[in-house]
Amino acid sequence: MRPMNECGQIVQVDNGNATIKVKRSSTCASCGACGMGAHQEDMLLTIPNRLGGRVGDYAELELSSKQLIKASAITYIVPLSALIVGVTGGYILGPMIGLDPELTGSIAGLTLTVLSFLGIRLLEPRFKRGHNFSPQMVKIIDMETKGEDLDGKQQSVRA
Repeated sequence: MRPMNECGQIVQVDNGNATIKVKRSSTCASCGACGMGAHQEDMLLTIPNRLGGRVGDYAELELSSKQLIKASAITYIVPLSALIVGVTGGYILGPMIGLDPELTGSIAGLTLTVLSFLGIRLLEPRFKRGHNFSPQMVKIIDMETKGEDLDGKQQSVRA
């Protein structure tokens, strides 16, 4: 799996962080790792400014495959697992407490799924604070010399 790369313009620099305006590509819109969904054309990302970018600079951002897989697991596998555990547990426990197993399985599955989404939402500030699931700035692109050099590689003044 290849890392996901995007390019955006730095619109604000503050306390060692850069806020970058990124146009959402079709690949980016389908991912959902950042939790932004596909409803916005532009997104603002605040990430560590490790390369010393300035307002107006363009930066290349990268979300590694490992980060993408972890974010996808949290987004999809945790709620799905909660649903399966809830349905199975409710189906088993229902007859023990004198209720219809299908009804208790449905209620327990939906309840655990909702609780898993709430848990993910409550942990979101911790995920954002650690920047574990945020793209990282990998290159500052000089727009005056932007393009490809003779080797076909992206040119950059600062890296």
